[in-house]
Amino acid sequence: MDEENKKILVRLQIEKAHHFLQQADEMYSMRHWDLAANRYYYACYHAVQGLFIAKNIPIAKKHASVVNLFSLHFVKPGIVEPTLGSFLARMMQLRQKADYNCFYDIKEEELRDYVLLSKSLIQKVEDLI
Repeated sequence: MDEENKKILVRLQIEKAHHFLQQADEMYSMRHWDLAANRYYYACYHAVQGLFIAKNIPIAKKHASVVNLFSLHFVKPGIVEPTLGSFLARMMQLRQKADYNCFYDIKEEELRDYVLLSKSLIQKVEDLI
């Protein structure tokens, strides 16, 4: 992929991350915790995919691979603080519970800390890009 197309793709991923972050905040304010968890996770997911593109890391096809590659390339070398790496893994698990587990209801207390961490992760990714 040439540099111009790479820049466009990175920008589109970051725009999608911000769009999903806005949706997440709206769902949070409406007390739709499961929908908010989904959108916060996907906001982070798209931001991280944009970072992978910017840094020439192959885009991961599976969600667990996104978490693993983020840890391998950015957390373990000390580029990103470990709290953000573990947050991304926990956020993925919470999103999966919200989307697929009919016996599990997300509570506000559970999601509250993730709001700021989602925004911190996206800001960190933008700083790295």
